[in-house]
Amino acid sequence: MSRRGCADALPAPGSSQQAGVPRLDLFGARRLPYLSRPNYQLEIRHLLLWGIFAGMVEGNVCAVIASKTFNGSNFLITFITATPMFANLVSLAWGFLSRGRRQQLFLSWLAAAAVVSAGSIGITPRSAWGGWMFAVQIALARVFVSGVVTVRTSLWKNNYPQRVRGMITGRLQFVRAAMGVLSVATAGLIFDRNPQAYHWLFPTAAAIGLIAAWIISRTRVRGEKAALRAQRARSVSRDDSDTAETSRMAPFDLVAELSPLYMVREMARVLREDRMFARYCGAQMALGISNIMIQPILPILFTKRLNFSYFVSGAMLDLLPNLLLLVTLSGWGRLFDRVGVIRMRVLNTWLWVASMSLATAAAFAVRGAGPLSPGAFSTGVGLFLVARMLYGVSMSGGAIAWHIGHLHFAGPHDDQLYMGIHVSLTGVRGLIAPFVGLWLHHRIDWGVFAVAVGVLLLSVYQFTTLARDMPRQTGRESAHPA
Repeated sequence: MSRRGCADALPAPGSSQQAGVPRLDLFGARRLPYLSRPNYQLEIRHLLLWGIFAGMVEGNVCAVIASKTFNGSNFLITFITATPMFANLVSLAWGFLSRGRRQQLFLSWLAAAAVVSAGSIGITPRSAWGGWMFAVQIALARVFVSGVVTVRTSLWKNNYPQRVRGMITGRLQFVRAAMGVLSVATAGLIFDRNPQAYHWLFPTAAAIGLIAAWIISRTRVRGEKAALRAQRARSVSRDDSDTAETSRMAPFDLVAELSPLYMVREMARVLREDRMFARYCGAQMALGISNIMIQPILPILFTKRLNFSYFVSGAMLDLLPNLLLLVTLSGWGRLFDRVGVIRMRVLNTWLWVASMSLATAAAFAVRGAGPLSPGAFSTGVGLFLVARMLYGVSMSGGAIAWHIGHLHFAGPHDDQLYMGIHVSLTGVRGLIAPFVGLWLHHRIDWGVFAVAVGVLLLSVYQFTTLARDMPRQTGRESAHPA
C-alpha cells in the first residue's frame, strides 16, 4: 500500500495537534482519515460563517421580508421564493468554467461575488420598485451561491474518501444548517422590531460571508495538480487531432463551450449515454417539482392568510425544519454510507409524502373564507407544525443526497459536469414549478397541496424501481473511489 493510502486508512500518529486537529475536537476530526483532517477543519470554520450569510439569502426568509417589509404581491413572493432554485440554471456553466481551474480559488471568487451582491441590498429603497430591486439582488446572490455549491462537491470528492463521504457531508451540512438557523431566528426578531433593518443587516451578513470566502481559499485539493496536468494533456491531444482551421479558432473555444446550445448538447449526451443517471434525475425532478410547487404558497399562507409575524413565519418556514435537519443529519449520513443514495432516497421520499399529506390536511383546515374559528386555527397550525417537522427530517436526508448523490454515477473526471447537470435540472424545475404552484393556487386554492402529494407518489415509484434495478448495474463510484 502507498504511503498516501496508509495515511488515509490509519488513525493519525502522535498528538491531537497533528493535521490541524485542535485538542478540543467538537466536530469529530480525529475520527477521520489523517489526510482529510486539515481541509475538514478549514471547511468547518468556513461554514460557521458562511451558514450565517447563506441563511440570510434563503428564498423563504427573503419571501417573508418581501411580503411584510416591501408589501410584495403574490407574484413577487413567488419570484423571490423561486430564485434560489432557478439560479441553479447557471450551474452547468459553473461546472464547465471550473474544469481545468484551481477549484478552491474559483470557489472563493464565486463566494466573494455572492456576498457583494447581497451586501448591495443595504442601499435598496423601501418602495414598490425597491421590492423588485431586492428580488434582483437576491437572484444575483443566489446565482453565485449555486456556483459555490457546484464547485464545493468537487472538493469533497477529491478530499474525502467514499467510505466516509456521507458522514463528512452530514457534519458539514450540520454546521451550515445550525448557523442558518441562528441567522433566520436572529433576523426574524430584528425585523419584528424594525422592518427596515435590511439596510444594515444584509451588509453585515455580507461582511461575514467575505471572511468565509477567504477561509475557504486556504483549502487544498488533493490530486489537483495531477488532474490539471491530465486535463491539459487531453486538451493538447484533442487539439492535435483537430484540423488547422479548428486550431486557429482556439481562442474562441471557451465562448463556444459556454454557449447554451453546447451545454444543452453535453447535458443531453450524458443523459442519453448514462441511462441510470437519467432515471435518477427523472425521479429527482418529480421529487423537486412537488416540493417547489408549494414553496411560494407557504409564505403567502403564513404571512397573509394566518398573519404570522416575521419571527413566527420564519420559524415555520425555516427555523423548525432546520432544527429537525440538525438532529437527524448524522443518522442520514450513516444510512447513506451503508445503503447508497438510491435506497436512502426511497425512505427519504416516503417521509416527504407523509409531510406533504399533513400539510394538505392543514391547508384544508384553514381554507374557509373570513376570520378563522379558534378550532380551525388550532387544528391547522398543529398539523402544519407536525408537517414542517417531518419536512425537516426529510430535508436532512435530501441535503446529503442532493449534494453528493450524483457522485455515485460520475466518473473520475466528470464530477463537475454531473453536478452541473443535476443542479441545472434543479434550476429548470425551480423556473417552472413555483409559478405552476401559484397558478394552481389561484385555480383550485389549497388543492395545490393535494396535487403535490400525487407528484411525490410518482417520485416514490421512480426511486423504488431504480433501487430494484440498481443491483444489476455496477456503480461508477465503486469503480472509481476518491
